[in-house]
Amino acid sequence: MYNFEKFRKVKKKLKHQAEVEHPKGLLFVLAALGTFAFFIESASYIILVFTSFHKVLTNSWLQLRFPSDSLVQAVGLLLTAFGYFLFIWSVLSRGRYATSWEMPENHKLVTWGPYRYVRHPAYLAYFILFAGLILTLLNLIAMIPLIAVPGYIKIASIEEELLIKRFGNEYQQYQQTTGKFFPKRKSSNSKIK
Repeated sequence: MYNFEKFRKVKKKLKHQAEVEHPKGLLFVLAALGTFAFFIESASYIILVFTSFHKVLTNSWLQLRFPSDSLVQAVGLLLTAFGYFLFIWSVLSRGRYATSWEMPENHKLVTWGPYRYVRHPAYLAYFILFAGLILTLLNLIAMIPLIAVPGYIKIASIEEELLIKRFGNEYQQYQQTTGKFFPKRKSSNSKIK
């Protein structure tokens, strides 16, 4: 409790600056709804499996079929596990330095952990989780969370405007060396001599 109070007092003393407008509009709503749908569908699937009602999904006309459903579902589970790992890694790596619409003056640009490879690893983690859910459930209903993807792409662009205004050349150099959602291939010119 003491640490919480101390943090709250320190936070009040720091100047915050909102440099770009908060995300809003249809794409922001789609990002929120798609993510919410992902967590609802994931929890519902677990409940359906443990109550033996999963046949509701598997016997539906919405069911996707592959020659080797089990293999596809195993790949889906691996993607889901990797997505959760990447998300947790990104949250732990950025710690208190998450991009915020009102960052304190002492805010640091996070370029370590998964941020070494991509600029938006948490959003990439969501994309991987959404794909993993589709392959695990093998049901068209699992595609609903994909409505979040355009929203996250837009939010990432708005965040990048904010980060350029906040960190200037430092962030622009980071953009040149690090991919937005996918790692950039290192060119032969960038090799250490």
